[in-house]
Amino acid sequence: AVVSTQSTGAQEAVLQQFNKLRQEQRMIAQKVSELKVDESEHRLVLEALDEAKDPKRKCYQLVGGVLVERTVEQVKPNLKNNSDKISALISSLDKNLNSKEKELIDFKEKHGIKVKGEDAVDPPLFELDLKSNNICRLHLLS
Repeated sequence: AVVSTQSTGAQEAVLQQFNKLRQEQRMIAQKVSELKVDESEHRLVLEALDEAKDPKRKCYQLVGGVLVERTVEQVKPNLKNNSDKISALISSLDKNLNSKEKELIDFKEKHGIKVKGEDAVDPPLFELDLKSNNICRLHLLS
């Protein structure tokens, strides 16, 4: 069967939107991953500071690329505050990620997109090859 140019153009637009949604999802997931590493580092430093018996003990903090001498009692509240903010941001981004995943699934179902390698019960309208972002197969509905 022959596919009209308009139909192919519409399909390309759908694929571009799909790829945009996937890219947004990946960016959110990457940011969550980076923040979880930061959260873990903050937790390790806080644990090390908790082991310090003397709150007046010297410690060093990197502030804007400059190493600054401080005391444990000066650094700990700021570090705890930063850690709490990172945790809240992770929670917020996790919600955004879940929302984006649902949006992507709904988009795939609405437009009949099946990613190559997934099992299909019904033939998709078109199939996307993830490596090349090319349409592999078109199914025309009669």
